[in-house]
Amino acid sequence: MESKSSFNLVLNLVLLLLSLPLRVVLSVDEYSRHDFPLDFVFGSGTSAYQWEGAANEDGRTPSVWDTLAHDGDMHEENGDVACDGYHKYKEDVKLMVETGIDAYRFSISWSRLIPNGRGPINPKALKFYNNLINELINNGFI
Repeated sequence: MESKSSFNLVLNLVLLLLSLPLRVVLSVDEYSRHDFPLDFVFGSGTSAYQWEGAANEDGRTPSVWDTLAHDGDMHEENGDVACDGYHKYKEDVKLMVETGIDAYRFSISWSRLIPNGRGPINPKALKFYNNLINELINNGFI
């Protein structure tokens, strides 16, 4: 009985959604910045694991995500190379400028910054994040 009730609920929801007027978007070109309020901020963001790559470089140690990705549960995908932002951050910032975004949010790989979880900060990681922040500042993001 419960599955029949759930089925009827889902069916009624689908019928309701089909009855609503929908606007078909044919192209992104139909919208521009001028369609948004003047104070609207366009931005993007990245996750360190998905963007940085360089998993085994400059003192970075494995993170929880590395362990999970390498145990086979992630269908052979991992962040070892990712988008290679560790090496291509200047190109990425240039692309952000060309795209016209106003803001950028990034996360820090703690296994890069503090490789042992406690103790000294990895100077190569600190230099990388400092260089990234300087590149963002030089391109008007901060």
